[in-house]
Amino acid sequence: MSLMGALMFASQLAMSGLANIHIIAPLIIICCVFFAWRALYAIFVFVLLEVLVWGLGIWVISHMYLWPALALAAIVMRRCDQPLVWAVVAGIHGLLFGAGCAIPYLFIGGWEMAFSYWLSGIPFDLVHCLGNFVLTLILYRPLKKVFSRALSA
Repeated sequence: MSLMGALMFASQLAMSGLANIHIIAPLIIICCVFFAWRALYAIFVFVLLEVLVWGLGIWVISHMYLWPALALAAIVMRRCDQPLVWAVVAGIHGLLFGAGCAIPYLFIGGWEMAFSYWLSGIPFDLVHCLGNFVLTLILYRPLKKVFSRALSA
């Protein structure tokens, strides 16, 4: 799981030039399909690596519940083998990511601050949604094949 967390972080770093486009969602989904609840270890390693590189900020709070929320959805649906379904799940997660990140701002500055934070990030959420959808649709089957091979070896 620590290697999966490191892979998530390395892939995010490699794609950092593309705002909100990364393969974290498909990696979390495929990890949950194969490892169920143990995938949470990979997610927490991923977030820890983000903190070690980018520093501690308010965003860490939201990452500690938004990525596990995707994992929860994936664990509940882990028997599904339809790339389109997974792409929709990943797209919805990307679309709602900014709203989820606004939650800590409710406690800092009230609903006005949270709403304005969320509203200003909608263009990024749309990109996140589209990126998650397309990348999950493309990568689900190849990732599943690689994981199957690696685990049967």
